[in-house]
Amino acid sequence: MSGLSRQRFGVLVLILVAIVFALGCSGGEETPSTVAPVTTTASGGSGTNGGELSEDVPLTPTDGSPAEYVDAFGSRPIVVLFYVPGNADDTSVFDTVERLKSSFDRYEFLVYDYKDPDAYGTLSQLLEASYPPYLVLIDGAGYPRKVFHGYVDEGTLNQSLVNLGRL
Repeated sequence: MSGLSRQRFGVLVLILVAIVFALGCSGGEETPSTVAPVTTTASGGSGTNGGELSEDVPLTPTDGSPAEYVDAFGSRPIVVLFYVPGNADDTSVFDTVERLKSSFDRYEFLVYDYKDPDAYGTLSQLLEASYPPYLVLIDGAGYPRKVFHGYVDEGTLNQSLVNLGRL
């Protein structure tokens, strides 16, 4: 290999290393949670859009909504969790929600085992719940502000609840 070829090869290797390094660092600050931002949908949050709710349309109770949701709607922030008992991520999120309840006593916390549809009625459809754990934060006026699909750590959820109270 000539000197010029070695030099080109060295530059190529450096470029490849830089690309790999850049790709590896781009996601390094993510938490283990998957946060789905609340997005505007054409259906206004009342269709089957894979868990995307409209921040512009309140989640007004429907026939079949649980009484505790109807009572809290529009008067205080609401935290709704759908979970699967025994699943590691679901159990972790459930435990986190249970720990945080006492710090947010003016919020309504509604926790539902997905296996008990009689408890939550049509709420899962209204909130377009997808795979559990599925957590929706609704402000005091009834508008969805944050949706978490899957695991969310305690720090992230705590800050999201603080932010919810500021709206």
